[in-house]
Amino acid sequence: MKKYYQTLKNENKQKIKKEYQKEYQNTELQTRFTRLNIYIILAFLSALILLVLSYKYEDNHVYSIIVAIILILTGLTFIIGKYMIKINLLNKIALKNKNSK
Repeated sequence: MKKYYQTLKNENKQKIKKEYQKEYQNTELQTRFTRLNIYIILAFLSALILLVLSYKYEDNHVYSIIVAIILILTGLTFIIGKYMIKINLLNKIALKNKNSK
C-alpha cells in the first residue's frame, strides 16, 4: 500500500524534502540516523573481513560464513528500518501540508 507521499509528483516531493531537512536538521533523530549509518558500515565491513579471512585461512569456514551472513542481514535490516522511518516522517509532513491547504 502506497503512502500519500509516494503518490505525489516530484515537485511536491522536493518541497516536502526541503521542509523535512529544515524541521529535522540537528535533532536527536538525525543523530540517531548518523549512528545507524556507522553501525551499517561496521556491519558490512566486519562481514567482508570475516569472509576474506575465512577464505584465506579456511579456519571455521562455515562458522565465519554464518556470522558474516547474519551481519549482512543486520545491516540490511538497519537500512530498511531507516528508510521506513524516513518515509513515515515525509508522509506525515505531506499530510500536514495537505490538511493545512
